[in-house]
Amino acid sequence: MNAALNRMRIPRLRDAGIFTFALTLLLCLSASSCAVNPVTGNSDFVTMTEAQEIALGREAHPKVIAQYGQYENPELQAYVQKVGAGVAAHSHRSNLIYRFTVLNSTEVNAFALPGGYVYITRGLLAYLNTEAELAAVLGHEIGHVTARHAVRQQSAATVTGILGSVLAAGVGVQGTQDIVNVLGGAVLQGYGREHELEADRLGAEYLARSGYDPHAMIEVIGILKDQEQFEVQQAKEEGREPHVYHGVFASHPDNDQRLQEVVGAANKFRNAGALRVNREGFLHEIDGLTFGDSARDGIRRGNHFYHADLGFAVDFPAGWKLDNQLSAVLAMAPHGQAVLQLTSEDINERVSPREFMRVRLKIDALRDGEAID
Repeated sequence: MNAALNRMRIPRLRDAGIFTFALTLLLCLSASSCAVNPVTGNSDFVTMTEAQEIALGREAHPKVIAQYGQYENPELQAYVQKVGAGVAAHSHRSNLIYRFTVLNSTEVNAFALPGGYVYITRGLLAYLNTEAELAAVLGHEIGHVTARHAVRQQSAATVTGILGSVLAAGVGVQGTQDIVNVLGGAVLQGYGREHELEADRLGAEYLARSGYDPHAMIEVIGILKDQEQFEVQQAKEEGREPHVYHGVFASHPDNDQRLQEVVGAANKFRNAGALRVNREGFLHEIDGLTFGDSARDGIRRGNHFYHADLGFAVDFPAGWKLDNQLSAVLAMAPHGQAVLQLTSEDINERVSPREFMRVRLKIDALRDGEAID
């Protein structure tokens, strides 16, 4: 019996040592990786410097452009940059150089990378009504940058990953890593609601300091909420996952009391005089904005696809849904029974389609094929 008890105590002492080591590791990381939050003045746990944060955004920026494409309208790009820079100048991190980009995407979305890279899609621009609403969207994203939300989440994810590896290796339990991943994920997902509210509060403050009506933040939330409900319903009918802005507005309605409070608190930062809205000027700037699919990237009409520049059209079976992406068209049969992808590539040499598929695409077992015009 004593021998059995001793055998049971050994892993307990070993486990205790591992947890002590993990706790010591966490304390060491915390002690060496604390930085003053530019917004609150409190110390936050982060695993990168501001220079590294900027470098991260700079590295990711070309990937964003490659995925979405930049909307080719220099005048509109310059206008959005001007509005965004004016708001950012009144932020807690006005030392950063902010870069605002309009993406050539039909999605209703806006987001920010660490270091001052902010994006808004033409899909979202089309639903805004005033310059104040544009400033509200950009101000919200600036708030994410100034509060270092992405950096703080990345830092937390790094720590949970390190601790998970330590515990899994020390305890020797296969499921330990999964448990820590779930715990870490829950912590990170819990940040979403608070971070979004903080970004709303900061965006409203920056709006007021810039001379805009901070209530425009509430108006934008209403627009986004309507678009989310429409997208969720459409995605349900098409049997796919919805593409929604930030994914938090299901619990972020425009009449939310806390949202009203954080936006209302920005009134104390208002400058004397009238608050800018500039509806006419904004509508003039977006006049001619492409809505929906563009001729350059191909046009969808029901189950039909037309591409004038490449000179082809495709009629898919009735009931198929089309997803027109930057470099491909995805056609999905009802209930996901089949998926067809159309892409184009510059082959740079004169070869037959059969030879191209065999050499470049590595398709040797071509079952059937014929030449078409």
